[in-house]
Amino acid sequence: MPSVHRTLGAALSAALLFAASEAHAHSFGAGTDAFASFVEGANAVLFSPISLLPCLSLGLLLTLWQVEGMLKAWPVLFIGHVIGFVLAPQVGLWVIPTLVVLGAAIASLAALLPRHMKAEVYGLSFVTGLMTMLVSLEGHAWMELAWTIYLGIFVAASFAVAAGAGLARLALEQITSQWTIIAIRVAASWLAAMQLLMAAFLFNTGG
Repeated sequence: MPSVHRTLGAALSAALLFAASEAHAHSFGAGTDAFASFVEGANAVLFSPISLLPCLSLGLLLTLWQVEGMLKAWPVLFIGHVIGFVLAPQVGLWVIPTLVVLGAAIASLAALLPRHMKAEVYGLSFVTGLMTMLVSLEGHAWMELAWTIYLGIFVAASFAVAAGAGLARLALEQITSQWTIIAIRVAASWLAAMQLLMAAFLFNTGG
């Protein structure tokens, strides 16, 4: 069984590394309808491992902190989104490997620390919200895109964190065992390992 887990982990890591090679600004379409634009914006977060994995990592950490951690931290996360939205036109490609390293750090904290502090959780929520927006909108001028694309990015950036938090909470509520928290921490350690591999790949290829 351990060999199967290692094989699956290696395959998933390889797939994510391949996806991470596309480290450049998201190219959004023009002239699409409102719904298609919304989906396109959401896809920039949900189908990019560079953005998705840090959000999932934060979600696990929030639930390990408190069962309703996502609800308590969401306003801070959203403030980070708003500030990132404002600052995005000013940043460069350095934000991409930075977010991956941040995600690896968050996942490592979720895996290793038995308890989490409010200041830690709120700080990581703010920075993750900020960096997710910077990465999703890097390379685009202020208000260059349709408002529905921006809306899709905002919604997906919150949803990705909520997905990680929700899955962890569901596991805790449905499987009342002391091993459930251990399993969540193991999942966090896998996320940390994958993001460290992605970071190494990005740095070796110049980001």
